[in-house]
Amino acid sequence: MKIAKNPDLLGVIEITGSSDGPRAVIFAGVHGDEVSGIHAIDKLLFDFFGGERTLTRGTVTLARGNAQAIAAERRYVRYNLNRMYKDEYDQGIDRDAYEFKRAQQLKAILRNCDYFFDFHSAPIAQEAFLVAEGRSVDFFSKLGLPKIISGWGKFSSGPTGGDGETYASTHGAIAATLESGSHFDKRSNDIAYGAAIAFLSALNMLEEGIERRPTDVEIFQMYAVVTKDADDFRYTPEVRNFQYIKKGDAFAFQNGAPLTVTEDTYLLIPMTPEKTKVHEEVCYLGRKLPS
Repeated sequence: MKIAKNPDLLGVIEITGSSDGPRAVIFAGVHGDEVSGIHAIDKLLFDFFGGERTLTRGTVTLARGNAQAIAAERRYVRYNLNRMYKDEYDQGIDRDAYEFKRAQQLKAILRNCDYFFDFHSAPIAQEAFLVAEGRSVDFFSKLGLPKIISGWGKFSSGPTGGDGETYASTHGAIAATLESGSHFDKRSNDIAYGAAIAFLSALNMLEEGIERRPTDVEIFQMYAVVTKDADDFRYTPEVRNFQYIKKGDAFAFQNGAPLTVTEDTYLLIPMTPEKTKVHEEVCYLGRKLPS
């Protein structure tokens, strides 16, 4: 097993096993205020370096995404890095911005991997979940996490496009995003680390791997993106992720009026309104698929 820094990319480490195998990639810290993934990949690297775990085949690339945002403890500095993995950009974008330049570096990794796992956390989340599409759902269902959100890809050409998961899968990778729980819950660190071990174990890349017990996975199909269009956006009281909303009921208020749903719905990945800029996505709506 060999551990090496990438001389051309700061914050990127590559671990190589003793035989050929998958090219696996884990990103963390794409949003600088989401630290559970950073703890997870740091612990995983320490495991390899200290001999606690051995990579038996293939390569694992571990990357800290947005160093400037991590240092500032902010979601991003100028641009949301998880909306910057694109091949075409608006003419007005600042190509000298750190996040634009960093995206160009990280895109090269995403174009050349077989499996990609992007580690995040959420401001309002009571439990961990995955975001995955199509053929990636079957593989990531093996990791033991009970909820998966799908359907994100339908919106990839709009303002929510440009995420790492979609970019990697467009270039042939099996890809998913982990939301390890709340930013503010230290249990998210252990969940992210456990997911990393489960990921590499499912690929038969670890000598000291684990076997996850099969679990019934609930899949929620995203059908709408809700944007914050006014500063007065607020949720109804006691909002939570995967909250059930009955047809006709309100889940938020904006421009002084209630926002209601036209079918039985689940509220997905609600963001903190006061930390969300106008015209950014603030939550999503979804349907629970039959088992």
